[in-house]
Amino acid sequence: MKINESDYRILFPNGSEILFSGLDEETKLLSLNNISSIWVEEAYECNRDIVEQLNLRMRGNSKGQQIILSWNPISSQHWLYDFVEVNPPESFIVHRSTYRDNKFLSKEYVASLEELRVRNPQKARVFCDGEWGVNADGLVIKNWKVEDFDEMELAKKLEHRAGSDLGWIDPTTVVDSLYDKENHIIYVFNEFYSSGCQLDEVFNAIVDMKLTKTPIYFDSAEPRTIDFFKKKGLNAKPCVKGQNSVEARIMFLQNNLIIVKPSCQNMIMELSNFSYEKDKKTGKYIEGKYTHEYSHAIDGLGYAYSDIYTNNKMTTLSKRVLGI
Repeated sequence: MKINESDYRILFPNGSEILFSGLDEETKLLSLNNISSIWVEEAYECNRDIVEQLNLRMRGNSKGQQIILSWNPISSQHWLYDFVEVNPPESFIVHRSTYRDNKFLSKEYVASLEELRVRNPQKARVFCDGEWGVNADGLVIKNWKVEDFDEMELAKKLEHRAGSDLGWIDPTTVVDSLYDKENHIIYVFNEFYSSGCQLDEVFNAIVDMKLTKTPIYFDSAEPRTIDFFKKKGLNAKPCVKGQNSVEARIMFLQNNLIIVKPSCQNMIMELSNFSYEKDKKTGKYIEGKYTHEYSHAIDGLGYAYSDIYTNNKMTTLSKRVLGI
């Protein structure tokens, strides 16, 4: 066996080989041919066009050709749900398994998964039981849908707003949207979503999204980062924060219909899973406690409107003014 690290291949004495390839660009797949088997790990991160292109690469005389897709069923809004549950191909076979089927897991790891049922029941539905999405009763934002629209046409009459939530282990997100203030509708049509990003990578993503002139709201706790982007020529602004700003941000998003383009799969994934935490003792959802892992694109979207929801607070009046 020979491992060729330069072009990501493992060669075997009988002439067989294993090829490794990223699926971020469809053009990377054009040279593949005479493939017998393809395994796509974390298929949830791939778009449907990539999988269709892989299917086209299966030309040749190899016997028993097959494509294996493996993933956690995070959202029923993803194309995989339609592919598996609604309109599966004729030759498609579904195998569902959970941690209970894996005899190699340690007792400690199994215990940590079981703890999810109390600590984060929404996540347990997906990662412990293999169910699609979460229980809608625990979702924080329910007023949203996936729908295609022409953002160029809408942009002629609607306000353009963008926001970013910066992370490292957590993903960095940039969310592009349009705001129909009169009808209380937010249209999400473009996103950047990636972990471990350097600031230059984020800047390049913003340039690619054509947001160099658009005001982009960042977490105000990152003043040096905001200054970095300003020096790069971006219209970077700190989001407005204050007492109860998290609750105000969530409430603002809840009070608007959010329409998401199908291409924004990470925003769809988060909206499908962003839920309230449960009290370990009572089993009831806790107001103001949210699942952090599904909040990053949502936070970026919320930051884009921070100047609005922080100016919409109710004013408290003295009882004497009201004559009470």
